[in-house]
Amino acid sequence: MPATLPGPAAVIGRIPLLLVPGPGGNLITHLVQSLLRVLGAGITALMLATVIGIVMAQHRSAEWAISPWLPLAMTIPTLVVVLVTMVLFQFSEAAVITATVLVTTPYATVTVWEGARTVDSDILAVAATYDVNSWAILREIYLPAIAPAVLGSARYLASMVWKVVVLAETFGMSVGMGAVFRFWYGQGDLEAVLAALFVFVFVMIGIQASITQAKERLLIWQR
Repeated sequence: MPATLPGPAAVIGRIPLLLVPGPGGNLITHLVQSLLRVLGAGITALMLATVIGIVMAQHRSAEWAISPWLPLAMTIPTLVVVLVTMVLFQFSEAAVITATVLVTTPYATVTVWEGARTVDSDILAVAATYDVNSWAILREIYLPAIAPAVLGSARYLASMVWKVVVLAETFGMSVGMGAVFRFWYGQGDLEAVLAALFVFVFVMIGIQASITQAKERLLIWQR
């Protein structure tokens, strides 16, 4: 490893060399694979969090059963969860997704749960009086109420999911951004590591901006 960091010009100049087939593979291939994992894990975690959060808000027994475990789940070191999951699932694709979902779902669940708890009990009482079915209550009352929380969780989850996916890839996958970082670190090539990181961060900024824009458009009715 070099004793000093390479300059910005050297790092940016290295990026084109990583985008073509060569040692360490094509960066685009690795990036796309990581994106697919992020998308799969992120959607799964958000759906689970939404379901669990609404159930906790609707049923006091579910809240009592689940809420004590959420802080515990959030305090378990991510590294431990990733290592154990990767070993149990034999360093497979499912291992990366499972580890990421286990780490990120509790955080999103808390946000969605807090949003669902803001639903006016009087509105629910009126719905019960008119014998409104559960699906209509979910669609017309809960989903609009938790929309800001869910979209806010999506933006937060995007950054969390990326980190966990890359960490899991570093430990046991042959394709993905984590594999790229592991390979170039093993070669002692800090310039290549930083160049790959630059591309990674650039893509993440784009994703965050897209989620923010989508949130503003979807919640325009609240203004």
